[in-house]
Amino acid sequence: MISYKKINLMGLSINCNELFYDRHEPSLIIKSPIIIATKDKDGLILKINNYSDNHGIFMNVCGYINTLYNLKKIDTNIIINNTIIIKNTDSSKFFDENKNNISFSKLKDTQKIVCSFNCSEGCFLISQCLLIN
Repeated sequence: MISYKKINLMGLSINCNELFYDRHEPSLIIKSPIIIATKDKDGLILKINNYSDNHGIFMNVCGYINTLYNLKKIDTNIIINNTIIIKNTDSSKFFDENKNNISFSKLKDTQKIVCSFNCSEGCFLISQCLLIN
């Protein structure tokens, strides 16, 4: 797992629809900043705070990944109207404020989170999500 702050954009590339970092296996897991997330049926919608430098850097990283996929003519659905879309999967893990494992259905409609996610075939997929008070 790597923080969005430490990602060197020039190290990112797309090969066979998978995101690679520094030519390693497509296992890059990105850690988000503390962010407000809205729950939807397929996953979470991360709301970017335009007045936060950290959110600006995070959006730049996600936007660059989106651009890489677009250059390869791979449809993406990861950035919509200044929000970042991350999808829930069967392997996604969710934790409450006390780090207890919870299910996706137990998430509130809107709340602060820190999450980690990977990217595959033009989609961001939730790896882990921790609720923040």
